[in-house]
Amino acid sequence: MDWKQFWKVVEGAARPDGAENFEALKARLAALPVEDLVGFQTRFDELMTAANVIDLWGAASLINGGCSDDGFRDFRAWLIGRGRHVYEAALKAPDSLADVVDGDPVDGFGLDVAAVRVYEEKTGRDDFFDRLDREEAGLPPPPPEGADWDFEDEGEMRRRFPRLFRLYAAVRETGA
Repeated sequence: MDWKQFWKVVEGAARPDGAENFEALKARLAALPVEDLVGFQTRFDELMTAANVIDLWGAASLINGGCSDDGFRDFRAWLIGRGRHVYEAALKAPDSLADVVDGDPVDGFGLDVAAVRVYEEKTGRDDFFDRLDREEAGLPPPPPEGADWDFEDEGEMRRRFPRLFRLYAAVRETGA
């Protein structure tokens, strides 16, 4: 699957609600040939790896009020689900996410496994990852790129993500 088709599928399924986004993505994927599901997942995995950046993890921690390894994976899936322009802008400047978030936590709601689920539903088989043919499937992801820093350091959060910090600090102060 080429990048243009990948982003067309993702952006055509984008919904603000995580569960609705997941179902819309599954519906779009269900219209594709089985072979394209593997290609879609390959592209998705490439984007997940490229977004494994420490500053993006810091932004995810601020947005979600903390962020474990699994939480960061979910955040990256959410980010991909927002579409190409949001994704690319966030990789360049994570604080740009202030343009698309509203002060609430975000949830990728399984977008990273939508192609697997559709494949299993269409074929009745559970050999998706064999077909994906990725040797690294069972290995943990590489550590995030970038110099490590303390996500609990409020001053550092404010410096790195001034717009996100203002948005999420205000939400936490009001308890909304």
